[in-house]
Amino acid sequence: MDKRIKTEGNNIVEMQVSLLVFQQGDYYVAYCPSLELSSYGTSVEDAKKGFDDAMNIYLEHCEENGTLETDLVNHSWTIERKPTKLEPPAMIKLNIPAGQLISQFNENWYMPIR
Repeated sequence: MDKRIKTEGNNIVEMQVSLLVFQQGDYYVAYCPSLELSSYGTSVEDAKKGFDDAMNIYLEHCEENGTLETDLVNHSWTIERKPTKLEPPAMIKLNIPAGQLISQFNENWYMPIR
């Protein structure tokens, strides 16, 4: 899946998000703590695919409404202007029961900047 939202000649910035996958009952949850965004599925792959869909919807919504920077700052991200760089928060408290974390992934996403 393409992790780039449509742009009209805007500059592009890359952001990396950590994705945690853990089992909760019969389902797998894919959770991005730095954005408080999640999805679930009946397999790890389904949960990751659902997260990709949710992330695309989130980025498109933020781009349409011009709210990406505000939302990232509200989630404790740091935005540097030159060079443009997005940094997720350094430490996030999680409440995932021991033994339920299945895997962790880092994903790169691209979005236009204004």
